[in-house]
Amino acid sequence: MNGLAAGSTQLGEERRLRVLVVDDSPVARSVLRSILESDPGIEVVGTARNGWEGVQMAAQLAPDVITMDVHMPEMDGYEATRQIMAYHPRPILIVTASLAKQDVDFSFRMLEAGALDIFEKPAGDEPASLRGRSQTLVERVRLLSRVRVITHLRGRRKTSAPTPIPHVEVKPSAVPVEAPRRLVILGASTGGPRALQRILAGLPDSLPAPVLVVQHIAHGFTQGLADWLAGETALRVAVAREGEGLAAGRVYVAPEGQHIVPERQTIRLSATPRTLPIPSVDVTMQAAARNWGSAAVGVLLTGMGSDGARGLLAIRQAGGITIAQDQGTSTIFGMPHVAIQMGAACEILPLDQISAAIQEAVHEAGRETE
Repeated sequence: MNGLAAGSTQLGEERRLRVLVVDDSPVARSVLRSILESDPGIEVVGTARNGWEGVQMAAQLAPDVITMDVHMPEMDGYEATRQIMAYHPRPILIVTASLAKQDVDFSFRMLEAGALDIFEKPAGDEPASLRGRSQTLVERVRLLSRVRVITHLRGRRKTSAPTPIPHVEVKPSAVPVEAPRRLVILGASTGGPRALQRILAGLPDSLPAPVLVVQHIAHGFTQGLADWLAGETALRVAVAREGEGLAAGRVYVAPEGQHIVPERQTIRLSATPRTLPIPSVDVTMQAAARNWGSAAVGVLLTGMGSDGARGLLAIRQAGGITIAQDQGTSTIFGMPHVAIQMGAACEILPLDQISAAIQEAVHEAGRETE
């Protein structure tokens, strides 16, 4: 020992990010450590074989970021996340290979309990496949290390395991019963699922507008997102389908690998333009500005990058109403910040005021089109 405390550095050196890896697979733990420590600015300070060990090590080591598997013996990732966020809150990145419905459901419950994001681990813990995504993982860990997390007091109450989220099959209608005269678009990235949950939970089933959701999320999790949100709101939620009629009181989630393009009465899905990310908030909001004009209501939520800023500006320039989430309630103040700097936001609001603002906006947009 050279007299320096664990995790400290020589004078003038940048402090390394301290990461705890929680995974029941020895191969995954080894490869994740190798990937993370390939970045000289990251140190894996511990590896845990299950959620119980993860909770204990989180308290002892106070890591900057925790990577958390979902299915583990003794204590699963949901219960571990719940306890860590209740007693020793840290940024948690869900790392999972399973797209089985139960595991996807658990992943969204983990987000609800305070985890920040999901990273798709290739199936089978193949070292080559894991290393192929090494740069993405390193960037995600670095990003989440800058997020200020809060204590989730609900986790201090004893709870049973989360019940599976039912999948509700919603058949598309070629023509809506009544063509709505206003349209809401919600765009989000990192931190978005919980923000969407809060907003949609505050909207009534009588909302006189359809809602389009464009959420950047790991491959294989879109249906799980829709199912989870469906259980959190009075509105009907489903993954959008080609040619589906736009109806008031319905929520349409953009599918994987396709942009959701709102026409005047129906939805069109498109794999072009080949922008990144796909689906793109910009593409959806720009189409809304063209086809809905002043009847469009754009809401840009937490997330990294700039996707959605130009689309929000297009809606404002078309006479629509635009809202950006404020810095204080954003997990990552990237997308809304860029939009605000561009002058795209009519209003800048904390998360708990956005549902009411949407209701007011759809009524105002509707009056303007009458």
